[in-house]
Amino acid sequence: MNNKTLNKINSLELKRKILHILIGITTLLLLIYNIITPLIIFIILIIGIFLSFLSLKFKIPLISWFLDNFEREKDKTALPGRGIIFAVTGSLLVLRLFSENIALASIIILTLADPISYLVGKIFGKTKSLLNPRKNIEGNIAGALISGLFAMFFVPFYLAFSASLTAMIFELLVIKIKNIQLDDNLIIPLAAGTAMFLIVRFLI
Repeated sequence: MNNKTLNKINSLELKRKILHILIGITTLLLLIYNIITPLIIFIILIIGIFLSFLSLKFKIPLISWFLDNFEREKDKTALPGRGIIFAVTGSLLVLRLFSENIALASIIILTLADPISYLVGKIFGKTKSLLNPRKNIEGNIAGALISGLFAMFFVPFYLAFSASLTAMIFELLVIKIKNIQLDDNLIIPLAAGTAMFLIVRFLI
């Protein structure tokens, strides 16, 4: 990757995307090998939310280092660790709402779709999306294809690619509830899981 390419990618965002992938894959492996359960994930979520609010008032050694190195400035004063909190929430919801295979496929789509979309869009993107001019069609196609390929480890190809494509379409949308914008990390797994559930329920 040359300097010109690196200049297109915000260094903070690059670190965030790499961390996102590492956390997602680690979570997925822990779930597959039954090392963690939805209950443990719920406990982690509660602790994470508590630490997030606590860090607004106090410097917590390890948490502060993490926020200084990986958090966007706007989130440091709103909801520190917002991305991880919503990713954990999205993962927990799909684990409770859907069958195991659909949930795991949704989590791998969450893990890969957005980071791949961002990186490919920044490096190769030329065509702006009609749904969201901040995003490139090339990035979304790459995110859908690559996350769909990995989702095939858990579900048949037609479910994997239907889910990844649905997730990337919803990722383009700006969804707000009472002026609060929903995070991609919550939208992507729920959109993917819902797409697979509806196909299995009504079309197969």
